[in-house]
Amino acid sequence: MQTRKILGLDLGVGSVGWALIETEDDQPKSILAMGSRIVPLSSDDSTKFQKGQAITKNAERTQKRTMRKGLNRYQIRRALLTDLLRRNGMLPEYMNENVIDLWQLRSDAATEGKQLSLPQIGRVLYHINQKRGYKHSKADISADAKQTKYVEAVNQRYRNIQALHQTIGQYFCQQLKETAVQTEKGVYYTFRIKDEVLPRAAYIAEFDKIMKVQQSYYPNVLTDELIDTLRNHIIFYQRPLKSCKHLVGVC
Repeated sequence: MQTRKILGLDLGVGSVGWALIETEDDQPKSILAMGSRIVPLSSDDSTKFQKGQAITKNAERTQKRTMRKGLNRYQIRRALLTDLLRRNGMLPEYMNENVIDLWQLRSDAATEGKQLSLPQIGRVLYHINQKRGYKHSKADISADAKQTKYVEAVNQRYRNIQALHQTIGQYFCQQLKETAVQTEKGVYYTFRIKDEVLPRAAYIAEFDKIMKVQQSYYPNVLTDELIDTLRNHIIFYQRPLKSCKHLVGVC
């Protein structure tokens, strides 16, 4: 007498059914366990699925969770930055500048011969902390070898700025001024900074240039230790990726 256990699956568009049975001599003997999982799909989800557009119900939830994590980490960085600036007399008093004044301040911060006050330097650091640039999510940067059109466009923008020997602040400030349009209601700018995504390296290079220029005026405040803390432990701190070794099975 030969006894076996057989797992049967019923895969549907909106559900998955399963049953584990026991057989004797290839004849069903008993049902050991069974169940089903309903996958709720809206009419739009079902249509996309039938068209072969591979998107799961969890995709949107994962995206929102990632956004929440990003916001939480930004708030932590901002709190740490605020505390450090306050302890060093660099906390800005005014945070409601118009767009051109803010980018002019950031441009001046990296310009030789332009001395900013300590609170103004703090304001620039706040601004840099808000947007740190594109960085590949994988630990191995060689993954960028298969550069997509998006990544290539990001890197090309940085090469263009490097060719002009400008920092991000200097470049954006210039572009805003050149695209200013005066109307009866005021000035608006046709240059859209939001569309100009740049790599993390561009922001780090700008930070280094700003610190180099402004440190000459405040050597007792902008010490190498303080700059290192700002650069590597707050503004550009990147949480190490979790190891996946424990998830790999042994065959």
